[in-house]
Amino acid sequence: MLPNPTLDKLQTLRLHGMIKALGEQHATPDINDLSFDERLGLMVDREM
Repeated sequence: MLPNPTLDKLQTLRLHGMIKALGEQHATPDINDLSFDERLGLMVDREM
């Protein structure tokens, strides 16, 4: 079901919000305009 080891680890840690956020980032064409910290922040916010 999950396509890579990072997603497997997020699943094991029960970080479902981060999994969803990562999927959303992959679907956003201009996501690379954001810095690593901004993208990580979006994922952490989604988990809260």
